[in-house]
Amino acid sequence: VDSDRVEATLVVKNPCTFPIEFYSLEFDEQYLEEEKILRMAAGTKYQKTFWMPPRAVGGTLPPEVLQDYEAQKKLKAQQAELKAMSEARARAEAEAKAKALAMGKAAPAFQKTTAFYPEPMVKLIGNPITLAVKHHLGIDTSSAARKAQQRRGIVVIVHGAPRAGKSEVAVALCYHYEATYLSIDVVVKEAIANH
Repeated sequence: VDSDRVEATLVVKNPCTFPIEFYSLEFDEQYLEEEKILRMAAGTKYQKTFWMPPRAVGGTLPPEVLQDYEAQKKLKAQQAELKAMSEARARAEAEAKAKALAMGKAAPAFQKTTAFYPEPMVKLIGNPITLAVKHHLGIDTSSAARKAQQRRGIVVIVHGAPRAGKSEVAVALCYHYEATYLSIDVVVKEAIANH
């Protein structure tokens, strides 16, 4: 800003076997849209940082997150439509009362109506980020699969003083034994949010 134009050549070499991707957070429209989608999906249930499944270069967000975003958009549109209908009905009743009073007649007796709110046409799928991670890990989330998986196993709890390396040990154990890593903070917050 406020300086002469400077040009430079940047050479990037990829020694890895997988492709790499460059993007600018300020100018990438896809990134900005995905950030908005993730903020809606995560809401206040998660900390500022949370786990997401990795994706290929140029890939999109997990389908669970995208489906939840579309469902939430449709649900908000339905709620806005119902609110507009209710407000229009209230305005019509108020106008009819005002017109009757202006003509010197008694205000018409309106029946007390109960607002009709049809069941939402859209079904939200639950916590999309948790579902995406479970899908990535190969965990079947259907109720039949949950019942089938109710088996006994070993639970390892790693605890200790702050900054003692508990997370690193837990991650190493999970990697070695191909186990699932659970943070007690995330589990408690999710349990509170779901009940």
